[in-house]
Order: sequence, then structure tokens, then C-alpha cells
Amino acid sequence: MSLESILDKIGREAQAEREGIIRESREKAEQLRSEAELEAGELSQRLLKESAREAELEAHRLVTQARLQKRLRLLSLKKELVDKVLDQAFERQDEDAVSLKRLVVLKQGVREETLDRETLKQELRPQLEGYIAQLLKI
Repeated sequence: MSLESILDKIGREAQAEREGIIRESREKAEQLRSEAELEAGELSQRLLKESAREAELEAHRLVTQARLQKRLRLLSLKKELVDKVLDQAFERQDEDAVSLKRLVVLKQGVREETLDRETLKQELRPQLEGYIAQLLKI
């Protein structure tokens, strides 16, 4: 073989090897791109599901909070109503009227206690609240 044919052969082999390396590199790049797209798609689906779940939890929390606020406001209104009823009842009571008393039975014997307005209010409140709740059907 002549020198020129050897050089041509080396050149063709080098060209073929270069083309093989380029082809292999392109295939590898395409494979990596495909894998990256697949992984990105899966990640976006997970993020979308997580975002939807978080949004649902936040919506549930807001609804629960609104219900609690409603119940607290209703309780506050009920307490105000009971206080108003008790205050009006005491205003109607004549100052000269006999004060209410109760007998307390203890181991040591029986003791008589005078009920002041606040004590009476505290003791009557649960009964009035129950009665109001029954009337309002709450």
C-alpha cells in the first residue's frame, strides 16, 4: 500500500470514528433530554397535587375557622342576652324586697347564705342559657 492510501484509510477511519462519537453523543444527549422531560413532568404532577392538597386544606381550615367564629359570636350574643334579662329582672326588683337566701348543709351544721346579684347571676346563667338555646333551637 502506498503512503497516500494509508493516509486516506487513516483519514476515513478517523472520520468514521468521529461520526460515531458524534452520533453516540447525540443519542446520549437525546436520552438525557427525554429522561429530564419525564422527570420534570413527574415533578410538576407531584407539585400540582401537593398544591391542590394544600389549597384544599387551607379552604377547610378557613371554613372551620368561620364556623368557629360564628359559634363564638352566637355564644357571645347568648351571654349578652342572658345578662340583659338578669339585669332587667334585678332592676324590676324593689330595693326594699327581701334578699334571697339559701341554706347550705355542711358536716358542721346548716348555714344560711345571702345571695348577692353576681352570685345569683352566675347560678342562673346556665339554666337561662339552656332555656334560650331550647327556644332558639341551637
